[in-house]
This record gives sequence, C-alpha cells and structure tokens, in this order.
Amino acid sequence: MTKIKDVTNNVIFENNDDEALSILECVCGHRYSSWDFIIGVYKEDSSDCPECGAKLFFRNSITVYQIEEEE
Repeated sequence: MTKIKDVTNNVIFENNDDEALSILECVCGHRYSSWDFIIGVYKEDSSDCPECGAKLFFRNSITVYQIEEEE
C-alpha cells in the first residue's frame, strides 16, 4: 500500500517555476544548492533524493483574500 505523507514542514524549498520546485533541504537533512534537486507536481513522476532516496512531489495551493473595511 502506498502512503502519502505531508512533509512540507520538514523540507526547505524555493518558489516553484511552473511544474518544478527547487529543494534546498530534503527530509533527510541533506542540503542542495538552488535548482540542484528538483521535484515535480506528478506523483507518478516523483523525484528521488540522491542522498536518502525519499520520493517527493509537490502540489500548489493558493488562497486569495479580499480586505473589506469595517464601518
């Protein structure tokens, strides 16, 4: 059985470039230079950390807020 675990708080990353995300620090703690370890948005094409083998992919989430002044 495949388990998908949210590890967002256990990695360090930069802003994505469309379907690519640069990982600066993996869940294993190994650090990478900008754009040396890149993951994508598709689970089927997950990227493996060269250091620990962790299979990673990402999803975007955007929230839009409206500010309404109270009278």
